Amino acid sequence: MDQPDLVATAGLPNPPVVGEPPPGRVALAARIRELVEAALLADDDAVDLLAAAARVGAVTASLRPGARDTAALFAPLAGGGRLSVNNPVEGVGNPLAPPLVWHRTGADSVLAECVFSVAHEGPPGRVHGGWVAAVLDHAVGRAVASAGSPGMTASLTVDYHAGTPYGVPLHVEGRLVRRDGRRLSAAAELRAGDQVTATATAVLVLFRGVAPARRQE
Repeated sequence: MDQPDLVATAGLPNPPVVGEPPPGRVALAARIRELVEAALLADDDAVDLLAAAARVGAVTASLRPGARDTAALFAPLAGGGRLSVNNPVEGVGNPLAPPLVWHRTGADSVLAECVFSVAHEGPPGRVHGGWVAAVLDHAVGRAVASAGSPGMTASLTVDYHAGTPYGVPLHVEGRLVRRDGRRLSAAAELRAGDQVTATATAVLVLFRGVAPARRQE
């Protein structure tokens, strides 16, 4: 297993891996995202929400037979490493995720795009700060993994420079800044067009079982 894979499969000795995200799972997650948005915007006086709830309940019951023991599922990621299909931030199979679409996973930095929806709203018209932090955290984790030093976040400092809009393409970039033994320093930024809406600095700790890389200044 490549070192970048450890960021996705830590703690799973034999993780389930598929050649690509299952189309049915991807489609179902997309429809559920649409359902969540429609439910949030539904006019209580214009539609029968109790009837809708019953129909959703029936679909949920139809999905329960044969449930797996874990939601973990991985697929190859262009540029190396593995995509966590059901991850709540990058997972195309997880309805909670925006999700992240990776455009670059390089030697020391990564770049992804995402589109948040009204389901992620905090202040009116803006993404909740917790979701902004989650995307930045994921970017630094993916960046250190791509650099061959996968680790877990020990601390994350987020600076919010402007409200992050939803419903438009956003770009998140993460990069490894420095390695010092098992201590990793990384940074990330989130952009809406040319405007940086949030930045983050992070300290990560190299996963156990991974040899520390040569010190990088």
